[in-house]
Amino acid sequence: MISLETFLSLYRLDGTYWAVADLRVDQFLGGLFCEDAVLRVGKLELSGTQAISRFFHDRKIQHDLAKRVTRHFSSGFDAVQVAENVATARSVVQVFAGTGDWPMPSAVPSTIADVEDVFVRDGDQWKFQ
Repeated sequence: MISLETFLSLYRLDGTYWAVADLRVDQFLGGLFCEDAVLRVGKLELSGTQAISRFFHDRKIQHDLAKRVTRHFSSGFDAVQVAENVATARSVVQVFAGTGDWPMPSAVPSTIADVEDVFVRDGDQWKFQ
């Protein structure tokens, strides 16, 4: 059983990740991950906070130049604590993407994905593993 406090911490971490990925907040993404974290997005696999941060830094530059915007909608967040300092979660994500000026017309999602996350407690903070 997962405590409400832990669930809310993981849910907030998940939401922060998507806000950073969508460039809605300017935050150092690497701080959300353990040093040896692995991020898999489709066939792309990034290992370590430096590689993850570099990917999102380069992605931001590309999006700014192309005027590309993404919005990730995550639902069904189902978290389970599997050990004292380890938890997992599953969710479903839909991605909407567009290029141009606001407001952008809505279209069907460009991506639909099942997401599986592993979290590790680092002191008093949860991070993505």
